[in-house]
Amino acid sequence: MKRAGDFIASLFGILLSGAVMIGAYRLRLGTPMEPQPGFFPFLAGAVLFVLCVILLLQVFFGRSHGAEAFGELWRPVVLIIGLFAYSVVLDLLGYIIATIILSGVVLRVLGVKTGWKLVAISVGLSVGTYVLFDRLLDLSLPGGILAGLD
Repeated sequence: MKRAGDFIASLFGILLSGAVMIGAYRLRLGTPMEPQPGFFPFLAGAVLFVLCVILLLQVFFGRSHGAEAFGELWRPVVLIIGLFAYSVVLDLLGYIIATIILSGVVLRVLGVKTGWKLVAISVGLSVGTYVLFDRLLDLSLPGGILAGLD
């Protein structure tokens, strides 16, 4: 088989999506108008399932691109480390500062090289989502070291 990496990835994705959909179903799905806790995870699992089936069909019909199985590993590793660090420092630094740092790391991994773009997008994303969730939707987000500035 020419595209063994795509074949293995599609099978893994199909199994993973099946497990996600089963777990979501056990949480109760609800309806689109009244979603229950399992509704959106079930949808995500269904989308993953469809995409993996498409990849599997491409492998069998010879239309798969067959990229290297282990291309640039540093990108996902940096993102995983960044998300772990974010979860550790979120309460200490607060949502705004921790999200600015995480956004900067993610944007850098995605290839944004211009410093002013990196800072502007990170700050805009962090402050914008803070205003949306904390102020407009009244969901409490960790204030951290900026907690007294409200």
